[in-house]
Amino acid sequence: MINQLTFKKLRLRTTYVHTYVLYVHAYIDLPLHSSIMSKIKIDRTKDVQIDEDVNFESLIANQNILRGLLEAGYDRPSPIQLKAVPPGKLGLDVIAQAKSGTGKTIVFGVIALEMLNLNNTRPQVLILAPTREIAVQTKEVISNIGRYMNGLICHVFIGGIPVEEDIPKLKKCHIVIGSPGRIGLLLNKQMVAKDIKLFVLDEADKLMENNFIPQLKKINDKLPKTKQVLAFSATYDKVLLKTLENFVCNPYHVMLSEDTPALEGVLQYYQIVKVPNKINITERFKFYEEKFKKMVDLLSHVPFYQCIVFLNHRGRAVDLANYLTNQGWMAMNISGGLDQRIRLETMSKARNFQIRVLVCSDLIARGIDIDRVNLVVNLDMPKDAETYLHRVGRTGRYGTHGLAISFVDINELEFIESLKTNYHVDILTLPDEISFKHHQRPLTTENDQEAYESLLNIRETIKTQNPEVPPVIFSDDTDSKIKPTKLKEQKETEEAEETSYYPFYNTYYTDYYNWMYNTYNTDYYNWMYNNYNSDYYNWMYNTVPGDTDENYDNNNDFIPPDLAF
Repeated sequence: MINQLTFKKLRLRTTYVHTYVLYVHAYIDLPLHSSIMSKIKIDRTKDVQIDEDVNFESLIANQNILRGLLEAGYDRPSPIQLKAVPPGKLGLDVIAQAKSGTGKTIVFGVIALEMLNLNNTRPQVLILAPTREIAVQTKEVISNIGRYMNGLICHVFIGGIPVEEDIPKLKKCHIVIGSPGRIGLLLNKQMVAKDIKLFVLDEADKLMENNFIPQLKKINDKLPKTKQVLAFSATYDKVLLKTLENFVCNPYHVMLSEDTPALEGVLQYYQIVKVPNKINITERFKFYEEKFKKMVDLLSHVPFYQCIVFLNHRGRAVDLANYLTNQGWMAMNISGGLDQRIRLETMSKARNFQIRVLVCSDLIARGIDIDRVNLVVNLDMPKDAETYLHRVGRTGRYGTHGLAISFVDINELEFIESLKTNYHVDILTLPDEISFKHHQRPLTTENDQEAYESLLNIRETIKTQNPEVPPVIFSDDTDSKIKPTKLKEQKETEEAEETSYYPFYNTYYTDYYNWMYNTYNTDYYNWMYNNYNSDYYNWMYNTVPGDTDENYDNNNDFIPPDLAF
């Protein structure tokens, strides 16, 4: 791996990026508001390159949209944009499949913007996303490429935010973007849907899962029958395509990633971590302690700008973020159990380069695009290949380059072989040295340079003040800190979780009950009264007893359908 002296030299070179960036064989992301991007010739992978001599002017007539695309760094379309924009503009229903990070959001964003009548301020486009974070990001992307369309109004509507804040926004809104729970609630209240001409399903494979289907059907039934439907995802299967038939009419299919869904610009490695012989609570904590230390060692030897780390346990995600921050790697965690405003604040800090490491569950494994992320780490492996591919797709966005490193135990080598055989993933054992040249990305703005230098200075200061490596401290279920020696109490807690017939029983009082208690108001009561039996109760009855694998993550964290509140 690169030694620290080499890394410091690289840092000094990137400090003068503005003087030489036009001459660099650059490996960089697409920042949303970087005017310099339109001046740089960017070397990208084949994932986003086309052989045709076509630019966006051949696809889009609206000069204001073209101007927004160009300033966002898009001058030539990617394969999915070239093939999916024309049928979408013709008004056809489209089912599109392409790798993560190849520009699917731009496709439906452009189609949506071109069909708008800006003189009509009622909703004309509805875009659904499976997570609130994807919905927020989609709104930012569409607002960005449509910034020169005078009068454009685009809002995001998600749970975790008071409904009262949403109602005024609906009175003037061309494009409605949100998660199913909140959109379903608003359609029952004051949202006027009669003018909606376009219905977009982003991350359609996730939206077609059992826990979303009842909500989607109710939303779809409230929309005009003559609407156009667009569905986008990186992964589809025959069952999913069959389910989609309930929402589309004679769809045009654009399928671009049937053979190799992994991004070409992402180098993928794995390292074996020795698993204890006895899987008791004490050994389990020791196992995570070893993983945490390997994580710090990795960050210390692999140069990067920002990193996303995936774990399957909410509590351990909090612990790792604290452990890394205590050693100068400014980190935050994000999961579905956090208050929505905290989740939004965390994502904002990640996008604004205020942290180096984002530790998370699979909440942001899909669709999320954070500039400067050139390292993804699976500290825990996911339960399926599709989730793995979505995770590693958080780097190498839009034809750039990145690293994905997974820590696996001996029992997970079969999963690695499955990735190689069934998905044609080129994943190798982690070498002793990794070249920074592969995933090097010159920072292109002064703000990024200053933020990066500030984060490096913070790390150096903390290392100087605390030269000794801090101990790994694990938290209990109420997030209060306990010392590693207090394992007996934690053992009793986790054993109770393992023996409980319903995994959600133990989290009900700490998560769901407190959430109900804090948000219980007239709107929520009426929503529960009108929808509980038909939506939530039937979903619980039909899926919880027999399909727990589909509704709980690897840590038995409860995954309900997207709730309106």
